[in-house]
Amino acid sequence: MTRQAIFCLLALFLVKPAHCESLKDALRHKYKNHILALRAPFTPGYDQKFNSAGQLLNAVPTSAWLLYGGIYVEKLNLSSDTLRVQGPLAAFTDQQIDGQHVLVRFSKSQPIEIHLDRPLKSLDDAEAVMGRVFFLGPDAAEHAKPEFRRADDNIPDDQIYDYHQEGITSPKPTYTPEPDFSEEARREKFQGEVTLSIVVDKAGNVARIRMEKVSGHGLDEHAMQAIKAWRFIPGTRNGEPAAVREPISVAFNLY
Repeated sequence: MTRQAIFCLLALFLVKPAHCESLKDALRHKYKNHILALRAPFTPGYDQKFNSAGQLLNAVPTSAWLLYGGIYVEKLNLSSDTLRVQGPLAAFTDQQIDGQHVLVRFSKSQPIEIHLDRPLKSLDDAEAVMGRVFFLGPDAAEHAKPEFRRADDNIPDDQIYDYHQEGITSPKPTYTPEPDFSEEARREKFQGEVTLSIVVDKAGNVARIRMEKVSGHGLDEHAMQAIKAWRFIPGTRNGEPAAVREPISVAFNLY
């Protein structure tokens, strides 16, 4: 083998890893310490693996409720065949410390893996693949809000009506047990209000629970768990039962 051929092989060997490192640095700079909203349900405690088309590669446990939301990117790694993003399901509160919004974690950190069918060549290439697993568009912040959905919820989005629309009446509560105070909040003597929105289906069952304003200290999770059991007389649209979305506030006070 000539000296020129050896030089070309060495150049090819060195350029590929260097390009990969450069792209990895660009992805870390853009997404690390940010929240990425998943398109698929989040399954705490289980690794989630996708292919380049955004399809799940591994089975996830069945559950009566599915959890959606965004992960806070603590780590991001890229190789020729895998893009790996790791972090907990999380959301930011309105509270700020030193000019930074306070982050509330709702799970332990876990990886989300995208198995690539070919090496990524550019940031645009990487974001095209990521966009099949995460919401990256202008509505990403809405999708990042933690939300429970009943697994059997098949209500089309265009058949969910807001309570303030013309011809819509709100659901009427018939059973609304109060959530328990979290041990963390009780220990720290923290009082607060959790703001959510719920979708009540035509049968009067809660189909979706979305966290609109995060309180922290375990109160958000307690509120969402309690609301799963709430029952209503369904709302109506022009006199007929309909799926209706409305806001809910749950106050936690120490007496």
